[in-house]
Amino acid sequence: MCPQQFGLGFDNLVFDLKNEIMKKILFILPVFLFALTAMAQETPLIEVEGKSEISVMPDQAIIHVNLMEKAMNVKDVTNALNKKTKSIKDAMEKTGIKDYEFTVDNYYVNVNRVYTKGTSRDSGYVATQNVKIVVKSIDKDMVKVVETLHQTANMGFNVSFTISEVQKKTYEKQLLELAIADAKSKAETIAASLGIDKINVQKVNYTSGQNIFQPIMMRSESMMMKSADAYEEPVFSPESQKLTDRILVAFSFVIKP
Repeated sequence: MCPQQFGLGFDNLVFDLKNEIMKKILFILPVFLFALTAMAQETPLIEVEGKSEISVMPDQAIIHVNLMEKAMNVKDVTNALNKKTKSIKDAMEKTGIKDYEFTVDNYYVNVNRVYTKGTSRDSGYVATQNVKIVVKSIDKDMVKVVETLHQTANMGFNVSFTISEVQKKTYEKQLLELAIADAKSKAETIAASLGIDKINVQKVNYTSGQNIFQPIMMRSESMMMKSADAYEEPVFSPESQKLTDRILVAFSFVIKP
């Protein structure tokens, strides 16, 4: 290739590169200008979180009865556990109480392994399960249920006072209205402090089901009968529970020039 041809080819290559660069600049420039315009026109916002809280008395009690039996074979241990569960169910039916739920879960049968001085030996089987009793009328039926459990068998149980799903739903609207009012009040306070005359709702972010609370537990030992002579009727004084809700609201406003 002669020097003239080489020089001509190099010039053409430079020309092509310049064209490619110009095309990319022309493509990117509108996008860049659009982004700048969007940033300049972005709506100013006041974002706040509204919260609400209501104290409610529990309307139901949940009793967990932990059952355990031991025997030398699976059949005997299973029959013994089923017999004890049935005795509780039959006793509950004899009370005449109508407004309660009786369920059984967490059934296990395992080898009864005994550890002594660093060694272990198998001694039959152990079966366990949990009986759950939901008492819907705690003012009227709670004492009768506890007395029935004491008299049926020698067993431990836990009592927790909770708010039913039905009662929670009755407060959903009130909780949400209070949370919205709280968000609006906060936004108006911020706007007034900054000299902003008017604000408008721009965006709302709400997810229901945020309410979480811990039921109040009562240990069964405090209610167990030590003897017939020492027995005293149990007294229940459940504390109020808190239901809460929250909502995120963004308010727009105009910046005066």
